Amino acid sequence: METVIYCILLVHILAGGVALLAAPVAMVVSKGGKAHRKWGKIYFWSMTGVFVTALVLSVFKWIPFLLMIAVFSYYWVVSGYRWLYLKKLGYGKAPGAPDWVALSVALVFNLVFTIWGIIQVANGSLGFYAYLAIGFGFGGLVIVSGNLRRFLNNKDKNAWLFEHIGSMLGSYIAAVTAFSSQVFSFMPGLLQWIWPSIVGAPVIAYTIYKYKKKINRNRKIEDLVTVKS
Repeated sequence: METVIYCILLVHILAGGVALLAAPVAMVVSKGGKAHRKWGKIYFWSMTGVFVTALVLSVFKWIPFLLMIAVFSYYWVVSGYRWLYLKKLGYGKAPGAPDWVALSVALVFNLVFTIWGIIQVANGSLGFYAYLAIGFGFGGLVIVSGNLRRFLNNKDKNAWLFEHIGSMLGSYIAAVTAFSSQVFSFMPGLLQWIWPSIVGAPVIAYTIYKYKKKINRNRKIEDLVTVKS
């Protein structure tokens, strides 16, 4: 069994390494172009590998925090990927079954994550990890509620682009956070977990603002990214 766990851990690390390298390439190449889609898919499937192996490791070793983090971060990835198939949402088309399933699972897990963190704080367990659990869980609920609002009442025909950008960059922040928490031991414990969000959140906000500003100047979305039907 120890050999199996070791192999799963090795796959987890390798998949995470590929994801960390693939995402920046997808970010810098022409948006929506062939290279962007290629590296985006590599990133998506690498993060899928990270998620599956994290799921197995967290269950076998019973690490609830790892389980919750795995679901939290992977919903970013799934959501970002699925928004590419929701370009017609602003025209009245309904989300598909995969979107509702992913949202429902994320809702349950993040709610449990938040409650579990509160219980740990009340019991004086886990130290700052308990507060991280509350923070991640609440953040996940914010993401889920935002997607739910879009699903039920979306009048912005360009929302799919902004949501895709936000979700994919958010998932990369989660990946960097996981890497930092395991490797950047020279940092104080809490800082290892929060610096990627401190740096990344403004980047997401600025990137989305930049695209919105260009579109508001009467530029078509097709002028900014290659849109594949």
